[in-house]
Amino acid sequence: MNRIVKDSPDREIKLEVEGGSRAGGFAAGIAIGVLMGAAVALLFAPAQGRVTREKLRRRLDDVREYAEDEFDDLRKKARKELRRRIG
Repeated sequence: MNRIVKDSPDREIKLEVEGGSRAGGFAAGIAIGVLMGAAVALLFAPAQGRVTREKLRRRLDDVREYAEDEFDDLRKKARKELRRRIG
């Protein structure tokens, strides 16, 4: 995927992003898979409502933390690549 960024009114920089959308899609797929697995496991596991809600909350917190870490890594890689290409 190519993207044109204007550095100044008379200068354009062509950025070639390789795998950026694939990495984001992969991370989203993992997060959705974890959520679906957690939901199915909790539906079939006999437990009190309070216990089930606590387990679900913990798993959702884990998924949220994982997604934040992946997004931060992707952002750092993008900034590094931008600095490398711009100079």
